[in-house]
Amino acid sequence: MRGRGRSSLPTVLLAVAVLGCGGDFSSAPQLPAVDLSSADEALRVQIAGHEERIRALHAERAAAAEVAAAVGELGRLYHGLQLLQPEALYLLENALACYREAHRIDPGDWRWPYLEAFALDARGDLEPAARRYRTVLASTPNRLTVLLRLAEVERRLGRSSAAEALWREALGLDPDQPAAHYGLGRIALDGGDAAAAAKALERALELAPAAGRVHHALALARRDLGDREHAGFHLERANETPAPVDDPLVQGLALLPSGSRATLQRGLLAVQAGALDDAVLLLQRATEEDPSNPAAHRNLALALIDAGRPDEAIAALQTLAGLDPADAWTQLELGRLLGVRGRFDLSLAHLERAVELAPRHKQARVELGLALTRAGRPREALRQFETALDIDPFFTEVHNHAAVVLAAMGRPDEGAQLLRERLAAAPGDGAAARALSRILRQQQRFDEARRVLAGTLAAAPAEPQQEGALRLELGRLLALGNQPARALSELNRARRLAPELFEAAFLAGLVYGELGRMDDAASAHVAALEARPDFGPARLALAEVQARRGECTEAVETIEAGRRLTPSDRDLDRALADLRRSCVEGGAPQ
Repeated sequence: MRGRGRSSLPTVLLAVAVLGCGGDFSSAPQLPAVDLSSADEALRVQIAGHEERIRALHAERAAAAEVAAAVGELGRLYHGLQLLQPEALYLLENALACYREAHRIDPGDWRWPYLEAFALDARGDLEPAARRYRTVLASTPNRLTVLLRLAEVERRLGRSSAAEALWREALGLDPDQPAAHYGLGRIALDGGDAAAAAKALERALELAPAAGRVHHALALARRDLGDREHAGFHLERANETPAPVDDPLVQGLALLPSGSRATLQRGLLAVQAGALDDAVLLLQRATEEDPSNPAAHRNLALALIDAGRPDEAIAALQTLAGLDPADAWTQLELGRLLGVRGRFDLSLAHLERAVELAPRHKQARVELGLALTRAGRPREALRQFETALDIDPFFTEVHNHAAVVLAAMGRPDEGAQLLRERLAAAPGDGAAARALSRILRQQQRFDEARRVLAGTLAAAPAEPQQEGALRLELGRLLALGNQPARALSELNRARRLAPELFEAAFLAGLVYGELGRMDDAASAHVAALEARPDFGPARLALAEVQARRGECTEAVETIEAGRRLTPSDRDLDRALADLRRSCVEGGAPQ
């Protein structure tokens, strides 16, 4: 996902170096006067409420356990704030002061030394954390969780034997603990026993399929076993999501802070974990809690883009543009997304505004150039690309766009020369090879275009998406050259490499149709529509295949589904009228 500007919790909290939870509760706790005027109203009220409760309990001479719980809960609030802003370790000092004072007041409550150990663990103070966890083991009703936490600390301290014993004790209490299986798998992996590691890690994944760290460790074990295929499979799924530990006391910390900024931080953490649906819900809530918070709207738009919900992203960006009409990034993203959705006039207006606001923004220049190309204004597009190159002479993708525009202006040889120079310098540049192939294809120079693509495919190993795009273009050329079998081979290979390349499935469907293989043609067009439901040509082609097979009702429904998605597509209207006339009324067309 693209980088996001991080929204910090109120900087005024920096003033609270140590909360002042320490002190003898025979006198009132000395809580410092803190200016929270720039914080969220909800957070100001929340912190003030905790402080007032502590003072009130002291004044009422409440029981020690009740006073300790109030002090500990204030520590949990600061701890939760730190979890939402991991780099703000000063907040852990506040939490630690409160946990220690709560434990001093009520030594019988295991929660406060446990949370102290967890805070020390997070801060990297491993030896003190281990001592605290071991102290808690004697009194906690939640022994399983403490064993898992302590085992991880022991492993980080390099005491593998102690960690292994603790994880095995945890499994004796509950054999379905993914964190324990993961820990034992890592110990086996560190010890060079890849087979034992793989067995333990596979069990961890059965229990926690979304744990990206387990996938990473299992990829290493599979690699050591020589199983490259499965190693690659797990490496693709690796991320920073840990094996889960059922720990309500800790899991609830990040939910404690109130206010739009805290909700925004929770949304950003969900984005980092790859939980995009949860992230969207949290970021929407952040915008509702503070409609004037631009960071919330911006990150909501980005999360919606990443979640594949462009129309909602456009709405979020339009709201953001209303808050800050002079923000060039918002105008650029609006223009780009509107272009993707086919709303070209609106797209062009926003991109022109983005360039006006940020004349030195090279990507805005490129996007505007592409929009002008679509609008049939190649000379203006070329000026934008040339300006982008003036800003950054090494912005290589612009050479490809400029070459395509030169070809559109009736200067294909100049465009082709630009691309040949690029490929001479970078033979593996797939985008340049595809652009040159398109120019040569338009000139009916199919053999030369195929040689360009073959040369790039042979130059260096490519990412699956890039190789798929090259093979899509090669398949197109072979189909135009009346070589259907070779065309299908390349197109279907492109589909396997990059299923999101819907055009490969669509073109394969057309080739199958020409060969009379209607079932295969229908399946290919369905696959194209699964990847891109609003792609009208695939919908028209599928309806034609269905009609030729006598499936009139299905053909009509295919077109009507397209009209619901893209009601302004006149081609679908005409196709529906033709279907109703020739298929429904007169039987299947020939």
